[in-house]
Amino acid sequence: MNGPDGGNKTGAIAISRNGAILAGKLSAGLSSEVELHVAEQHSDSAGLPNEAGMEVFRLPLRPVLSRLFPVYDKLVLFMPVGAAVRLLAPLIQHKHHDPAVVCVDDAGRFVVSLLSGHVGGGDRLAEEVAAVLGAVPVITSASHVMETLAVDLLGREFGWSIEAESVAVTRASAAVINGEGVALCQEAGEPDWWTSGKSLPSHIVPFNRLEEAQASSCKYLLLITDSTAWPSSHASTINRAGNFPGGIVVYRPRSLVVGVGCRKGVDREHLEKLLVATFADHELSTSSIRCLATATVKENEPGIRELAAHYNVPVICYGKEDLNSVFERQPQSGGAPGDSSGGIPGAGGPVPSAAPRRLLGVWGVSEPAALLASGGNELLVNKVKTDRATLAVARMAFRQEVGS
Repeated sequence: MNGPDGGNKTGAIAISRNGAILAGKLSAGLSSEVELHVAEQHSDSAGLPNEAGMEVFRLPLRPVLSRLFPVYDKLVLFMPVGAAVRLLAPLIQHKHHDPAVVCVDDAGRFVVSLLSGHVGGGDRLAEEVAAVLGAVPVITSASHVMETLAVDLLGREFGWSIEAESVAVTRASAAVINGEGVALCQEAGEPDWWTSGKSLPSHIVPFNRLEEAQASSCKYLLLITDSTAWPSSHASTINRAGNFPGGIVVYRPRSLVVGVGCRKGVDREHLEKLLVATFADHELSTSSIRCLATATVKENEPGIRELAAHYNVPVICYGKEDLNSVFERQPQSGGAPGDSSGGIPGAGGPVPSAAPRRLLGVWGVSEPAALLASGGNELLVNKVKTDRATLAVARMAFRQEVGS
């Protein structure tokens, strides 16, 4: 099953008259589509014709729920919690696979987050259903009721991924809930992930540099980075020094823009080999790729499109004027428009080239495209090229301070 934002298929099951009425109200008021399943003796109470997305079923409920449980990402059960627990018990597998399940009482007074509340989005579903029905959401997830950071959901709404063993996530989550010292170091990614409107809990200590976090007394580390230089290269050294004995959780934000230029007909394999090698050389994570950027004239190149599909990212394209404008307003690594001698690798600015100017009417593709898509002024990786393609990398320009 998908997470709190990834799964949108919602089912509602009602077995009583009042439950059917409430289910019909939910179907009309919830922002996402709801498929109703109502016991036949109360189907008229839902206020919807059968053809309007409603299934009428015959009791008993157990075989019906067994059939529907693996179908939906979210389930709303209009029945007592006790009955739901007995019916769901044989079906439950794992919080990362089970659908989010909430229960609504027959009077429509309470909406209880029952299953996959935290990871699966049941807590959020309970709030949404309660808002439609005018009910009270009942949520017991520790991070929710304590109004603190959810380690396993941090950055989920931005598409961040987690690289950590499940035991490390569990231990760090417990540390956050129990008020133990947790260092949070952010090197990349959206800084506005903390949206509670309150300050971070005092035992979660934000750092902008890993060295500062290492000097702290925190036993746990949450590291938000697009770099592979650490912890893979230095974890053993840090652990021997006694840093973060409780555990380390690494988050990969979608923070890197890959500018791509190529000759006509270059295949995905050629482009991917260049990308993987470049990221390895500069210790960058491919999990942090946000998008590919290129010239409009290259937007239908199969190799670029297939590479984007492989990494599940969009392709952003720019016209000649936009690409050329970058060389006019950005600091350059060397040379000038019309000078194909190149510049200093790694200096941060775009390097104009006569070759794309002659062929496409632009002073460059990969570097200016990466800068335009990132919104920044400096390249993380200047142009790297083969005989058939060029590639450059820029980091997204996020402005807000951590924890603000």
